[in-house]
Amino acid sequence: MSQDKSSETTPSIEYIDGPMLPHLLQGSTDTTIPQTTTSLVPIITPPLATQTAASEEVADAQQYLLVPNSQRIIVRSAHHGKRVCTLVPKGDESIHAVTLVWLPVRGEEADTADDENDEEEDSGEWVVVAGCSNGTLQEWSITKVSAKSNEEVAPRRVFQLTCSKTEDVNMVHLTSFTVSDAALASSLYEEKGGAPLYGLIHGTGKKSEKNSSCVVSCLIPRFDDNGDDQTEGSIDLKRLVPTKNLKSSTSREEKARLQKSHVCLKKGDSIFGLKAAYRPSSSTALADTMDYEVEEEDSNGISQGDLFLVICASKGFVIYRESIKSSSSKQEDGGEMVHFELPMKSSYQSKEQSAFSSIAISPDAKNLALGRLSGHMEILDDVFDNVAKFLNAQSNGQDVDQQQHPEAVTVRKSVHWHANPVRALAFLADSGRHKGNSGSLISGGEESVLVTWQLDRDFHRPSHFVSRVGQGGILHTLCCMHTGKIVVFCSDNSVQCFHGANYDRLWTEQGIASMMLHEEGVIKGIEKQNDIKKGPVLMSKDPITGHPILANLPGAPGMVHWYDPKSASVVGTLEVSPYNRVSRRDPRVDPNIPTPAVTHIAIGQDGKDMITVDTVWTENTSVGREYTLVGPQGDETPMSVCTSIKFYSFSDAKGRKPDQRKHRHGDLPMSYELVSSMASPHGREGEVCALAISPNGETACTLSRQEDAFRIWSKNTTYSPSGVPSVMWKCLYKVKTPAGFANLLSQNNYSSPGQNLVAFSSDGSVLSVCYGTHVTLWDHASATLLNSLSSAEGIQHLHFLTKDDDFLLMTSESQVAIKSPFGGAGQSCYLGNDEWSVDLSAFGRDAKVSSVIPFGDSGLGARGFFAVSVAIDNGAETVVMVVDRSERGVASVKDSDSLMYWRIKGGVSSLCANECIGSGVELLAITEDCRMLSLNVGIHKAKTLSLKSQSTSISRTQAPVLQVGSEVDSQPMKKRKISTMPRGTGKAQQFETGFEFPSLSGKFITSFLSKRHG
Repeated sequence: MSQDKSSETTPSIEYIDGPMLPHLLQGSTDTTIPQTTTSLVPIITPPLATQTAASEEVADAQQYLLVPNSQRIIVRSAHHGKRVCTLVPKGDESIHAVTLVWLPVRGEEADTADDENDEEEDSGEWVVVAGCSNGTLQEWSITKVSAKSNEEVAPRRVFQLTCSKTEDVNMVHLTSFTVSDAALASSLYEEKGGAPLYGLIHGTGKKSEKNSSCVVSCLIPRFDDNGDDQTEGSIDLKRLVPTKNLKSSTSREEKARLQKSHVCLKKGDSIFGLKAAYRPSSSTALADTMDYEVEEEDSNGISQGDLFLVICASKGFVIYRESIKSSSSKQEDGGEMVHFELPMKSSYQSKEQSAFSSIAISPDAKNLALGRLSGHMEILDDVFDNVAKFLNAQSNGQDVDQQQHPEAVTVRKSVHWHANPVRALAFLADSGRHKGNSGSLISGGEESVLVTWQLDRDFHRPSHFVSRVGQGGILHTLCCMHTGKIVVFCSDNSVQCFHGANYDRLWTEQGIASMMLHEEGVIKGIEKQNDIKKGPVLMSKDPITGHPILANLPGAPGMVHWYDPKSASVVGTLEVSPYNRVSRRDPRVDPNIPTPAVTHIAIGQDGKDMITVDTVWTENTSVGREYTLVGPQGDETPMSVCTSIKFYSFSDAKGRKPDQRKHRHGDLPMSYELVSSMASPHGREGEVCALAISPNGETACTLSRQEDAFRIWSKNTTYSPSGVPSVMWKCLYKVKTPAGFANLLSQNNYSSPGQNLVAFSSDGSVLSVCYGTHVTLWDHASATLLNSLSSAEGIQHLHFLTKDDDFLLMTSESQVAIKSPFGGAGQSCYLGNDEWSVDLSAFGRDAKVSSVIPFGDSGLGARGFFAVSVAIDNGAETVVMVVDRSERGVASVKDSDSLMYWRIKGGVSSLCANECIGSGVELLAITEDCRMLSLNVGIHKAKTLSLKSQSTSISRTQAPVLQVGSEVDSQPMKKRKISTMPRGTGKAQQFETGFEFPSLSGKFITSFLSKRHG
């Protein structure tokens, strides 16, 4: 019991969501493909019997999706897409490569039962193997994940990799021939003495300090549940063939000599894909569906065949073959290989455009499909059979010339539809006897269109399209050979499943879309592109659903998402600014037009009214602010940025109009209706730098740096004779910057996106507007300036605190301050001593405030508590802390010496108070590297998903914070402490009165300041 209580009072960090797959920005003119986009690819498992099932019937079988990134492997159900568990490497290491392999395990009595049952089959399990940054292979049993619901799973075994002639081994690619055939795996296991794996390693030579790469193989030993401790061990890697980059001046004779013992790459090229295929002999079941010649089985009846490795770089590929011999035959020491480097002949494509970008092997190991940066695809018919015949002729001593080379005799089919690089390729599974043949192919790319090709009918045009699959381009496609389902992964962090026959969408799962979809064009005249950046992700709590609202997501341009942290998925969407996924006519010349962005969002206290501000790039230069985009080759394109403000009203099921738009299964439209919209609300050149809405949702304010003014917007509701409400918003008036603050807003750099420069009081009667280092208070009903406050630095965030006194929370780049709206210390009208400001120099000179949020009027928020994030060490680390306003320091946890204080690696761009109950709080943080984290203290939560949890037990003496915090008590204050002396005149003498002061609401502030200033 005490242990549970201690865990509740210890601040903890839990991983909620992040990028499903590694996704780097790739322009269409890139000549190389980053390794991380292809070495970590999704995998679909065969049907697996659940751990609790009594028998291995098909009804009990489950299939899983393995979705890896550099930090973890997410295991999802292939039937509904929900997250099952997470595989986390040991030692907080980065994952570089992942594969699935069958690990045969013979039963306890198998050695004595051969005579009783000649048809006994080997049993085993499917395991996930990951190559990590510390030179280890880590293993998880995937057949036991059903018992690990919503948990993180540590590796079962960890193997240290060793390799002769190489130090600091780093496995960057992994593949296995047995990812879909357990019987084949069992046979190969007996032949080789372990589960075979193949990979590509990077390392440093033992005799030289030069970096080297090599294709290697290794064997995973069996796991014995009843054996001794097998959690750690070592595996020796067998060097198959090294890689070598050749200069353009290398002679043909020298190249031919090196190609016999090296994977030869062109200068500056690198391997981005490693695929495996097995070509069986006639003794296997797969051989029945193949129409090419195969070797017969030997006299002992042990199956034989060829193992092929396709090693693909952007400017060529190599097919490596290794023959499988029977146990009675002598195993060959190594394999043979054939180089393919002939580019596709084209009169208009450059060498860069003809570079390879994706690869796929047909399930029957017959054909090879290659995608190019130009959008073209090539299908090489019977390429593995041609390679086998060529290598067999060489090994038999026959004379072969270049005319018999597989590159010359293989038939190439070329098809083209994509205008941008082909990023995803997969062969479809057909039903019936020819299941797994090479008849159909699917492809995808930046266009976000799933294209189907009927190759067996010699069609050179696509046979089917599924358009607008996701907000971002298609990164990977999978086809299940058992069910025929198609699984598509997009760059907007979504995964979708389609029916293989009619292409109906069966389910979709959308994660946090925080990764930019593609590179954007360079803007002429702007030295730093950050000067026009769209700001951080906007995050706030929805009063209706209770879910966080996410806007300005780089991976969901023009969209607003409702996100559920418990299920780690998007549960609602609202499209604010539609746009075209493909914004270029010619990728080689035209710039990639920046995507639209929802730069500001505000929602009323009851959630019924919502306002958004979005920016859209357009070629219509007669509207909006003009810019010039520069293309890859320096071509200039005039563009304009049009700013629009849109007003929405929530429509319940009773009064909502029927939605005329067509929705697919899995779409999650929210019940908001657009009631008013206005383009360029602050004039053609004016952009909105701040937005706020009053708590009752009746009034709004927008601020523009270019117009040097703010505008007040009012809602007008009318009712029809039948009682149906009709809502309309209009601009009441515009207020130019007062003379005393002229040009303060336009001349400083404090009004970048993501900052709160305007705010309404708790009752909506007082409006505060920031002008650089000054804050002005307005009676917006009469457009009257009430008071002004000043700060030493430019103000970046401004909030009203509790409804009892409406104190102002102001933050600058390196300061946090609490100010009274009555004029501050030293003014005759204010006798309080609870104003304060603090410099964050305790964290270092480069400490900067990145985000600040009050907690509202519940829990700690009723006592004026707030959270602030401070970036330190030039953004390498961020400190998030809950500040106690009354004690002017970091709050401490009740009945504990721990402080409400967290340290996070990297920067934090957004904070949101998810729960604030009693003396506990849960914060949601979005980091700059696209992760969503839960910062929890004092709130008991049922364990849902704590991936790579980090516990931080910070004592008072360990924290370089503002001041020693006060203990948080769940009971609210009943009496207010006041000071009998103005602050600064001496030590304040405090006493408690039996009289409860009235709430210092906005109306009181307005009345008091109006009378004071006459």
